[in-house]
Amino acid sequence: MRMTRRPLLLGAAAAALAAPHALADTAADFMGEWFGALDMGSQRLRLRLVVEEGPRSTLYSVDQGNSAIPVGETRIDGGQLSLSIPVIQANFQGRLNGGRIEGQFTQRGSLPLVFSREQPSEQAPAREALTQERLAALRAQAGSPAFAAAAANRNGRTVAFADGVRALGRSERVTTSDKWHLGSITKSMTATLVARAVEAGAVQWTDTVGAVLGAAIPDMRADYRDVSFRHLLSHRAGLQANIDMAAMMRFPRESADARQDRIAYARLGLVQTPSGPKEQHFEYSNTGYVIAGAMLETKLNAPWETLIRQHVFDPLGMSGAGFGAPGAPGAYDQPVGHAPGPTSVTDGRTTSALVPHPPGGEVSDNPVALGPAGRVHARFEDVFRYLAAHCDNAAPFLRRESWDTLHTPPFGGPYAMGWARREGVLWHNGSNTLWYAEVMFDQSRGIVAAAAANDGRAGDLGQPIGAALLSAAQAVV
Repeated sequence: MRMTRRPLLLGAAAAALAAPHALADTAADFMGEWFGALDMGSQRLRLRLVVEEGPRSTLYSVDQGNSAIPVGETRIDGGQLSLSIPVIQANFQGRLNGGRIEGQFTQRGSLPLVFSREQPSEQAPAREALTQERLAALRAQAGSPAFAAAAANRNGRTVAFADGVRALGRSERVTTSDKWHLGSITKSMTATLVARAVEAGAVQWTDTVGAVLGAAIPDMRADYRDVSFRHLLSHRAGLQANIDMAAMMRFPRESADARQDRIAYARLGLVQTPSGPKEQHFEYSNTGYVIAGAMLETKLNAPWETLIRQHVFDPLGMSGAGFGAPGAPGAYDQPVGHAPGPTSVTDGRTTSALVPHPPGGEVSDNPVALGPAGRVHARFEDVFRYLAAHCDNAAPFLRRESWDTLHTPPFGGPYAMGWARREGVLWHNGSNTLWYAEVMFDQSRGIVAAAAANDGRAGDLGQPIGAALLSAAQAVV
């Protein structure tokens, strides 16, 4: 099961048959430079599209270093433009209307995207403050069983809203004190655990995979032997994103002590061909965090679950934090994760209804070996204690030097140690394909926020959950 969607790499992919006579009549209207902005809820990315004779085109991500994204194919059919960029598995199809190209951008989910000849403002439109009614509307828009969102500031102002049911087919309503699965938001917690261990003198940021795990995994590739915690936690180790899915699914869902499972999982990742050169190549890797967890377990001689509770949860008062799907089997005392079920075709339309996956069922979370990469659940109260520590560089939990290490990308780019930096705000999302959540903290304004759904359709939920997240933050400004 996929732990989280990657940070969006912009692009488009589609195919349309071009009629020669229409091409000759309308292609000139598409030529030249276009500008647009993609609203993904918690992120707004400005785009520049250059269409040239051929036709051919290039897409630029203005807010990601103005990087060029190669377009594989450009087609113009009458008043419609279709772009194909297979490398990022996304789609855009737009139609010329009143001097604008109005269409849909699709990358796992679908979002509206409009290109015009004028550059969009660098400032994102102001968000309206979150209310119960707005959260309900966002949930209805997404078609999810339940949404929740909350925010707090340094002055003690807090807002929290919840809407929907804990499980489809049940009457129990979600509450603002329920527990939500955080998926890959767990990654920053594992990085925080490493920082605590560094300050305790138990490990060093420069400890390498070869030195720590070489005895247990003697056949690891030489490419990975000098990979350190810094590489693993910033996704710059050159590791592939995941191990083979069939192999992953053979690991147990639960275990009283997963240390040997993590060593076995790490080995499968460490014999894979590198995805790219260490430090230069960014590859969002769940495997890297499993390896980091296995290194901590080896050095500190205890399971990751014990270590993170002892050194992160307990010191911060995160009494409601735990692992795996929240709630007791059969009790429906907490929200239940949902995923699309089998598809059906009605009147030529393919649909897939959401199916609940309650705790105790065959599939309610990823294998326990993936704990360091994404198996924590928590109440928003617990999440806020954790976010506030990061937002305020809390001492004596960590020294300022350690906070700076966690919040600074060690090899450039926007990704630090379990956090993505976005215009001064640190953010992350997470999904185990049954849940979706986003969190953020803004150090300049002293604001923390979280939003979550018991729905694993990450591609469809990025925009509405992101909107709920930023609207909650706006409510405590």
